[in-house]
Amino acid sequence: MIDIINKAKSEHDLTKDEIIFLLSCEDGSLIFKAADEIRKQYVGDEVHLRALIEFSNICRCNCVYCGLRSQNRDVERYRLSKKQILESAQKAADFGYKTIVLQSGEDVFFTADYLAEIIKEIKNLDVAVTLSIGERTFEEYKILKDAGADRFLLRIETTDKKLYEKCHPNANFENRVRCLRDLKKLGFETGTGCLVGLPEQTIESLADDILFFKDLDADMIGIGPLIVHPHTPLKDKPNGNFDLALRVMSLTRLLMPDINIPATTAMETLNPQGRIIALQSGANVVMPNLTDNDARIKYEIYPNKAGINYTELSEKLSQIGRTISCTKGFRGNKNSPLSLNPSPAGRGKNVNLARTLRKNMTPQETKFWNLVRNNQFQNIKFKRQYPIGPYIVDFIAIQHMLVVELDGGGHNTDSQQKYDIERAKYITSRGFKILRFWNNDIDNNIEGVFETISQTLRDSN
Repeated sequence: MIDIINKAKSEHDLTKDEIIFLLSCEDGSLIFKAADEIRKQYVGDEVHLRALIEFSNICRCNCVYCGLRSQNRDVERYRLSKKQILESAQKAADFGYKTIVLQSGEDVFFTADYLAEIIKEIKNLDVAVTLSIGERTFEEYKILKDAGADRFLLRIETTDKKLYEKCHPNANFENRVRCLRDLKKLGFETGTGCLVGLPEQTIESLADDILFFKDLDADMIGIGPLIVHPHTPLKDKPNGNFDLALRVMSLTRLLMPDINIPATTAMETLNPQGRIIALQSGANVVMPNLTDNDARIKYEIYPNKAGINYTELSEKLSQIGRTISCTKGFRGNKNSPLSLNPSPAGRGKNVNLARTLRKNMTPQETKFWNLVRNNQFQNIKFKRQYPIGPYIVDFIAIQHMLVVELDGGGHNTDSQQKYDIERAKYITSRGFKILRFWNNDIDNNIEGVFETISQTLRDSN
């Protein structure tokens, strides 16, 4: 178990079987401790607060676990007006919140154009804007992005297609995935997540969820236990397991070290200390609800939602050595070895470009990759075409803080050399050492290349 946890801490990568083993083991305390250490290393001790405004509880969907489902006739429905939304946003900004989260059921009354008007006004408050409004078309998402929206939260809830379709009548799993891919393409900081405790859910499918988050390269992940609502088809089912939800969250942190992870309200609802426990197990975000009380009690996805008292939260955070952030809290932070406060658009473009580069490697990159992939060289985990802040490096061994670059003749020009100097300055400022080799070295002296890498690793130990 310890070996697997250490692998997760150093390589931020596990096989499905290794994830299943850690989700199934008897005691999760070592997992939680490791996730907290990685959280501290990559995103620091600040906790980002996101001011939540639930502006409509009208929903066209019929999800079996959700109290807002369209067939629940016991809900008193509401929509906030544009004026009410803007007043709530102003109140949040005046209080010092740096992110406003606009959340609703899938209410198509709020068209992309109408929401764009609201977003543009909120952006005048110098805050980040997160949307959580469900599935839309690529064109609609683009309108929202162009209006200034920074983040988008769209939980997939489960990546088990059969279970997804059972839980989401008349919904399409492929369309959900399409939406998430579209959001990444458009440069949103993209959030998703899962429910832990759905009927027929398996440990294997939870492992698949974590691997899906990593493959998507999501920027924020919300994980919480199922809490059944009395006016849904799951009313007689048990709630999800707090400890298991915590494990899924902690393993997600270990595999995705610089993302944002909220200590979800569902955690606190199941366990009176759930939020603090989650913050000590890898989480770094809290989402206080700033919706007016009259509307808040009607936005009941599940019953008995725990609230947040700002003063009490601040005191609890100080007791565990954490502070409330005064920033907008984009992915990563200035102390992370992998990023330097990247803008959401910049990171999104780089991740997509990195995927393209992986599919179009040069012959020399392919030769090098075939010799180092799967820990073949000295049992070192190399990754290829990896984003670091605004740049993409050819190969990286994160646990050794080593970058390997392969250069062709195009790097001989004055403009390219100037760019390479600036690029190297940034990468080394993050603590990485860079080794550069010419393509000719790879073609004709590959043994010498690996001897240089070996000597560099020996010198650094």
